[in-house]
Parts: sequence; structure tokens; C-alpha cells
Amino acid sequence: MPKLDPLFSSLQQMLIDLSLIDRTHYLAKTDRRENDIEHSMTVAILCWYIHDHYKIDLDLSKILKYALTHDFVERYAGDVNTFASSDERSSKVDRERKSLDKLSNEFGDFGDMISSMRGYELKADEESLFVWTVDKMQPLIMGDMDSWRPYQEIGITYDQFVAKYEELLVKSSKFCHEIFEGLIKYSQSTYYDRP
Repeated sequence: MPKLDPLFSSLQQMLIDLSLIDRTHYLAKTDRRENDIEHSMTVAILCWYIHDHYKIDLDLSKILKYALTHDFVERYAGDVNTFASSDERSSKVDRERKSLDKLSNEFGDFGDMISSMRGYELKADEESLFVWTVDKMQPLIMGDMDSWRPYQEIGITYDQFVAKYEELLVKSSKFCHEIFEGLIKYSQSTYYDRP
């Protein structure tokens, strides 16, 4: 009798687990929060669109692998909001490192996936930095579509919003820096408590 590859079930379970991790943003005009799988799929599609539309000279295969796996470490580490305290953000780094080690053991037979996860965490190349930047752009799109509801709930003021995105823009990929900058400026013009 043929046997089922055990990684089939393990991968499916990991994706189920990630679909149960709710993020801060709601799906626009609903009371359901976006989960990690929806977020990763959206980041992958945005990366693909930006790569194609703006004729970005980077390896699309690498980009898509990074985009799909960039938050897999959250399976064990959980999600931490961009506006979390510095202590929470620092703790996140340690939790994600431990999670990546655990996932590396679980999915040792899927070396390419583990390599993509590690490359993204290390920001080892331009493709990973490109995905990191698009990952920071996606919540702006979600926020704008939903009248900045989660930002209001958390109490992120316009000044905090501007300061955080100035900090993120400095670290962004040169391949989509201008796109990110334009999205930030647009978002400032629609932000819920803009002056």
C-alpha cells in the first residue's frame, strides 16, 4: 500500500495553524481580522505586481518564496504589531529565532523552504529587503481601505504614524523606495486624525 509523504500533512497543519493567527488589521468593512496566510498571500501578490508593473530587476522566484514564507516563524512566535513597544519588538526577535530553529528541525526535508525563511530573516539579499518593504506597505493599504480602524483602536496618533513610517522608509529597498514613499504620503493625507 502506498504511503502518504508525512510532510504533506505537516505542511498542511502549519498552514492551518498560521490561518488561526489573527493580525491587527481587519478585512475591510468586516469584523474579521486578517490572518497570517491571507497576509502572506497578499504580500506575495503585491510583490509580483510591483515586480511586473515597475520592471524590477530582481529574481521573482526568490521574491515569491520570501513573500510566502516571511511570516512562517509566527507559527510559534506569534504576531507583533509594528507599533508595539521596543521591549515587545526585542522579545519578538528572540522568539522568532527560536521558532525558526524549531521549524528547521520539523521541516529539514524541505531545505528550500527553510533556506527562504532564513534568508528573509537575515535580509540576506535585495530580494528579501524588497519583500520586507512590501510587507510594510501592505498594512497601509489595509488601513486606508478600512478608514484606519485598527490604528484608531490602538490609539496611534498621526505623529506616531509619521515617525514610524519615516523610520521604516529609511530601511526600505531601493527597488521600491519611491513607491513606498508615495504610499506613505498618500496615507498621511487620509489618516484618521491628520492635522
